[in-house]
Amino acid sequence: MGSREISLFLVALLAFVIVGWTALATDAAPLGQDEATPTPTPTITPTKPPVRNEITFPMAGDILFGFVRVEGTALIDNYREYQLHISPANAEQWSWLAGGEEVVREGAILIFDTRRLTDGFYDLRLRALNVRGSYNESFVRGFEVRNANPPTPTPEATRTVQEGDSPLPTVSPIETPQPTPTQGLLSFIPGGQGIYKPGNGETLKSVQAIVGTANSRGVGRRFWRYEIYLSLAGTDDWQWLYSSQQQYFNDVLYRLDTARWANGTYDLRLRVVYQDSNYDEYFVQGLTIANDPALVAQGPTLTIRQPRSGATVAAQMDILGTVIHPQLARWELYWAPSRVAGQGEQGWLLLYSGDYQVVDDLIARVDLGQVVPGSYDVRLRLVQRDGNYEDAFIRRLHVALPTPTPPPSPHR
Repeated sequence: MGSREISLFLVALLAFVIVGWTALATDAAPLGQDEATPTPTPTITPTKPPVRNEITFPMAGDILFGFVRVEGTALIDNYREYQLHISPANAEQWSWLAGGEEVVREGAILIFDTRRLTDGFYDLRLRALNVRGSYNESFVRGFEVRNANPPTPTPEATRTVQEGDSPLPTVSPIETPQPTPTQGLLSFIPGGQGIYKPGNGETLKSVQAIVGTANSRGVGRRFWRYEIYLSLAGTDDWQWLYSSQQQYFNDVLYRLDTARWANGTYDLRLRVVYQDSNYDEYFVQGLTIANDPALVAQGPTLTIRQPRSGATVAAQMDILGTVIHPQLARWELYWAPSRVAGQGEQGWLLLYSGDYQVVDDLIARVDLGQVVPGSYDVRLRLVQRDGNYEDAFIRRLHVALPTPTPPPSPHR
C-alpha cells in the first residue's frame, strides 16, 4: 500500500472515530437538554390609578328592578361629603337620592327600592364635595328601571334584599323640580340659570359656597356679567357682594363668609346681566346665619375643638375648630410624625390651606386610609396679612388600622 493510500485510510478512520464519539455523547445527554429552553418573561400587571370619584354599579344599559345597591367610590381632596342624585335620562332634572360624610371607597353608596320610580330610563350623578364647596362628578347614563316586566334576575344585574336584613334608607321619589311658590321669585330654572345651593330656608355658618349657573346658554342674549347680593329677609335692602364676567355652569359662583354678617335671616339674589342691559334674577329666601355669637364677638381666635391630643383615629379624621382674624391672609394645616426628644425640628407636611374664616365648623376632613399607623402631631397656622402668624397643635394622635367591616350581603 502506497503512502497516498495510507493517508486516505487514516483520514477516513479519524472521521469515523469523531462521528461515533459525537453520537455517543448525544445519546448520553439527559432528556430536554438537547435544545435551550427560553426563560419565560414575567407579565407585568398594570397598577390601577387611585380612584377618586366613580360609580361602578349600575352601568349604562343595565336593567334594574326591586332593591338595588349603588356601588362606587366617593372621594376628593379635603373631602367633606358626597351627594347622589338621579334624573330621567338626558333630562338633567336631578333629584336627591342620598348623601353622607363618610368616605366610600369601592363600596356600597346606597341601597334603594326602584319600585318607587316609574319604569323608564334614568341617569345617576355622584358628586364629591370638599370643605370649600368645590366638587367633582361622575355619571352613569341610560340604565333602565323595569319592575313591570323584569328580566330573569341575575346576581350582577339586581340584588334582592331579603326579610331580616338591615333597614333600608328612605329615598325620595323622582319629582319634576318645581318653582318657588311666590310668582316670579325662582331660585333656578331646572338645567339652566339660577342658584342651586343653598336652598330656601337653609341654615348657614362659616363659609358657604353659592353654587349655581350664570351664563347665556338658551336665553338668546349675550352674557355680560353676574352679580350677587344679600339682604335682610323681606326688606329688599340689597348689599352688593360680588360680580364677575366669568360664565359658570353648575359651579361655585361665590363663597359667602357668614362671620362678616350678624346672625339673622337673609335673602340672596343672583342677577345675570346681558350686553343689552337686560337681566334675569333668581332668589333664595329665608337663609338663616347662625354663627356662635360668643366666638364671633371675641375677635381673633384660633382653636381646634376636635380631635383632642392623645385621641385615637382611624379611616377618616374630621378636624373641627375656629379660625378668625380681621387681617386673615390664610390658614395652613400640617402634620408630622410625633416628635421624639433629641430628634430636632419636625418635618411638617402641608395638608390643606384656605383663605376663608371658619367659625366652629369643619376645617378639614383627612382620609387616613393610606396612612401608616403610628403617632402624629397636627399644626394649624393662622397667617396674617403682615406675615405674622400663630399656631395651634394637636399632639400624639394615634392613627390605628380601621376595624375590618365584612361586606354587606344581599342574601341570607
